[in-house]
Amino acid sequence: MLSIPISHHVICHQWMCEINGTTPLGDEKGLRFTKERGNRCYLYATAYAVTLALGDVVISRVLVLAIVVSSLFGGTSKAAISYERMTLPGDMRALVVSGEFEISDDPVAFAGEVAQFKPAFITFRSVGGNVVSAMKIGRMIRALGISTLQIRSAECASACALAFVGGVRRSAEAGSIGVHQASFSDDAALDSKTAVTAVQAMTAEIIGYLTEMGVSPQLLQLSLSVESSDMRYLTSSEMANWGVTTPGALGGTDVASTLPAAPAQNAAPSKDASASSQSADPSRAALAFIAKYHDAWSLPNSQAMAFMRQAYADSVDFYGKQASMADVLKDKESFAERWPDRAYSVRHGSETVSCIVTCRISGTVEWFSRSVQRGKVSSGIADFQVVWDPQSKKILAENSKVLKADKGPAEPSRLIAQWSEENGSCRGNSGDDPETWKACERREAIGAKLDKIGWCYGRKGDAGYQHQWHICGPDSDRP
Repeated sequence: MLSIPISHHVICHQWMCEINGTTPLGDEKGLRFTKERGNRCYLYATAYAVTLALGDVVISRVLVLAIVVSSLFGGTSKAAISYERMTLPGDMRALVVSGEFEISDDPVAFAGEVAQFKPAFITFRSVGGNVVSAMKIGRMIRALGISTLQIRSAECASACALAFVGGVRRSAEAGSIGVHQASFSDDAALDSKTAVTAVQAMTAEIIGYLTEMGVSPQLLQLSLSVESSDMRYLTSSEMANWGVTTPGALGGTDVASTLPAAPAQNAAPSKDASASSQSADPSRAALAFIAKYHDAWSLPNSQAMAFMRQAYADSVDFYGKQASMADVLKDKESFAERWPDRAYSVRHGSETVSCIVTCRISGTVEWFSRSVQRGKVSSGIADFQVVWDPQSKKILAENSKVLKADKGPAEPSRLIAQWSEENGSCRGNSGDDPETWKACERREAIGAKLDKIGWCYGRKGDAGYQHQWHICGPDSDRP
């Protein structure tokens, strides 16, 4: 918990064990939950959640990270924070900060641990503690230029959230960061006037700290609306909108939007080789998925929805709210019925992806939609963000923001402009350059989408220089 100055005990709620049908520890004898019992219950709940999320998948970074973090802290929580070193697959190093923050915690000792181990990122397993100590550790994280990562099975709650935002780059799974009001310990002997003064001073200090870290004060606003006895866990969109998480990857793992260059030859790599490469590189697989997603959404409704039914997890952070897969599909189907003719194309070069536990994909997409029955046309440009699990191949979170909706669009000018740009790269660059062939492939893909919504390039009998985009007719030159 977030405390001033002494932290409360950890409480493990009964549902953490009840989710898998077992009796909470000690409950059958009327015993209250102790810290030790709470930690044991936490481990059972974590193991169940990982099994539920991954099914038969045994080898994954999520599982490795969850199991290692749980095994490191199987005993009673330490009174103050401690540091544990982890090495993940691919020799990626992580430093785990565990326990409750206390005023005695030494940021210099933390800096020494970072200097010795040289982790790619910091992660936490903490229910909070002293606010001032958490902010000191957060400032040290920022001064050292280290990134932070948080997974749901090892929560970072209350004061810990302040330490987490110290990361230069920050990534967190939905539900992994918890906030609530600050509170005094039960044995803090303060009169009401002194308590009010202390709370006001600490509130001002937290606002200044959040501003310093590039985080919106709205985070504190939300915290103040949640009783100290409760906890509010943040969604992916809340964390992104308020700056709790940052765009891009951690630990120098940024992946450019362009896929790795193919061999300098005209022949395309085999499907088996491509699949193997994507499997080994989750970032490449994530980019391939997001391309397939927008290609599928541009197909007729029956084909589009067939893809969507396979694309989402059972529960999705959908535009800032937790939704079931059934609700997500209902929303998608309703949109598809309103706009049966659709063409969506991601701007080449706009995509970014970062993968550690899950993959966060963002980019810019342009669209043209039409309903002949309603006599309506829609066109515009939007930013999108998707969190994707490379193991289950499912979307865990989705959000987007319309940057501009075109007024009274008469034609799919945005997609035609994309096609023209790729056509220029395809026809104007060296045939020995693999990028030329990629541009040609992108041009053909955009052209196919335009054809599906009834737009054609050139007419039968026209010379090449006479070709123009137009509404398809009997004399149109169609592929």
